[in-house]
Amino acid sequence: MKRSVLITILTTLILGSCGVSQEDYDKVKSELEKTKEELLNCSTELTKLKNTAKNRFIRAKKLLAENNFSEAKVELKGIVDNYKGTNDAIVASKEIAKIDRIIEQKRIEEERKKALGYKILKPTTIAKYGDLSLKFEKIWKGKRWTFDNYGSRYFFRDAQRGNSHILARVSITSKSNDPSLPPILVYQMNNGELKLLGTLRYEFRRWEDYGSYLGNYADYGNDFAHSKTIRFSCGVELSNEDLKSGNIYIILKKQGCFNRTKNEYGNPEIAYRKGNCNPKVNLKVDDFDGDYILLKKL
Repeated sequence: MKRSVLITILTTLILGSCGVSQEDYDKVKSELEKTKEELLNCSTELTKLKNTAKNRFIRAKKLLAENNFSEAKVELKGIVDNYKGTNDAIVASKEIAKIDRIIEQKRIEEERKKALGYKILKPTTIAKYGDLSLKFEKIWKGKRWTFDNYGSRYFFRDAQRGNSHILARVSITSKSNDPSLPPILVYQMNNGELKLLGTLRYEFRRWEDYGSYLGNYADYGNDFAHSKTIRFSCGVELSNEDLKSGNIYIILKKQGCFNRTKNEYGNPEIAYRKGNCNPKVNLKVDDFDGDYILLKKL
């Protein structure tokens, strides 16, 4: 049942039950109709105001910032259709042409990705995001991982039989005094998809001397609050069977999850420990458009 019919019936029942005359009833009905007409006119005016060229341009700009090209085109086309021959329509037509070019470029890029797959990815030795800049001096597979050098001595871990280390030397520069460091990940190509094998740990490459290593006094060279750049030695031990069964990709995730901590036991007193990194178990090519950076393929 239509809303207007319902209003009429309800009004009749109310007025009838109150003993109101037909003349009063007709007057109330007329007022209701007049109010409905005024509401309709207000709604029409509001729609016109909402869809002025200026407001449509504002909405289109916001949609473009969100990469919502289809809805942005709808707003711009509304300007072209409703303001023909005006400067606004000319500008909107040019913006539509730009969007069409962007959409076509994206289509071509998607086709290129499908054709080349992971071959489209180019490794880099320098990764930047947020307040951090990471320079990778060397990434390799090895049996021995060395770190915590303090002049006369250094520490090392040798991989067990049947295993190897994936190793990296990296210098990290930070604008922040206490940054969280990003995970360096090892993936293996498996049936056309990258499968996560492990995450490298961070160790300091060197200390000023044995006393600073023990924590007897601070080593400002290993503290971002005092030094802009710190050098790290990173590694993870993995099975040779895993490392041999497919191409290995070393990848950085643009997310801080290794945090500076103070150890209650053991040395060195200061270390970076892994928090909640949550890397994807399987990576696709499209993931490298966002949070992931290819560092090297072994």
